[in-house]
Amino acid sequence: MYYALALLISGICLSGLFSGSETGFYRATRVRWVLDGKAGDRLSRLLLWWANNPSVFVANILIGNNLANYLVSLSIVLLVKNVFASDAQWIEFLAPVLLTPVLFVYGESLPKNLFLQAPNRLIRWVAPVLALFNLLFTPAAVVLWGLSRILEFFLGKSPEQIRSRLARKELLNVLREGHNLGILEPVQLQLAQNFFDLVDKSLDPISIPLPRVIYVTEGSTVGKAIQIANKNRLTNIPIADKNAVLIGYVSIEEILLKDDADKIVSYHPFAIVSGKQSVGRSLIQMRRENADLALITDDLGKPKGMLAVQRLYAQLFTGSLVRWKR
Repeated sequence: MYYALALLISGICLSGLFSGSETGFYRATRVRWVLDGKAGDRLSRLLLWWANNPSVFVANILIGNNLANYLVSLSIVLLVKNVFASDAQWIEFLAPVLLTPVLFVYGESLPKNLFLQAPNRLIRWVAPVLALFNLLFTPAAVVLWGLSRILEFFLGKSPEQIRSRLARKELLNVLREGHNLGILEPVQLQLAQNFFDLVDKSLDPISIPLPRVIYVTEGSTVGKAIQIANKNRLTNIPIADKNAVLIGYVSIEEILLKDDADKIVSYHPFAIVSGKQSVGRSLIQMRRENADLALITDDLGKPKGMLAVQRLYAQLFTGSLVRWKR
């Protein structure tokens, strides 16, 4: 009887461990793991490794929960046989029903709520135990990991995409907490939210097709460039060579102080942006290269359009893509 009772308690504790750990793992702040891991904390490095390999962690949790449920079921059967007569088979069916609320409260609901309230602290406490079980479950975890990879291949959902979205969501939660504490102004939080909304958007809606790009020829006068810029409301005007190949751009504010008869002989180089890049990545690249205009290239590396950093800023402040009017 004591053996069966010990199995029951162990099963409930294991169920609480794995169920609560799953909630705490997805609720904890990975930014903290990164910072602590760089400082040399081994537990943070372990948790961060699980975060970068979620299939391994999920397999560990699934196997652990199944083991816990099996121990609970086995202990109930043993307890019934020890306490009641051997011919009382109806008790074997009634006992699991009566113990289900106990298993739900202490093996599911309570641990999940505890980990929900203090995810960072509790997940660190149980990380060594989870690591031990991870080693014990390695053979079965490898099988589940292989099955998950097969499903990812057919469904097209790579773990890198999922990790990117999770990390983005967590970083946004950190910014929201900073806003609630008064560290960030509302406009700063809004800008961050808009950036995360646009980070995966395509450049096609806001790019200018190459045939529609307005430019002046190299060697044209300053007066002509200013006239064209005023007519089309341009702050930067592209420069093309005699063969109509775009080679750079000039900023209108830089040539306003020059004489109208002066010729344009110097210009800034374009940033080169791949057409497959997202809005967010393109904005970061253009700011890193300090470029106000960029040429968008196709798969063969040939220019197919132009991108202005002002339009990227517009998307950032409005939070939605405003299509270029063709």
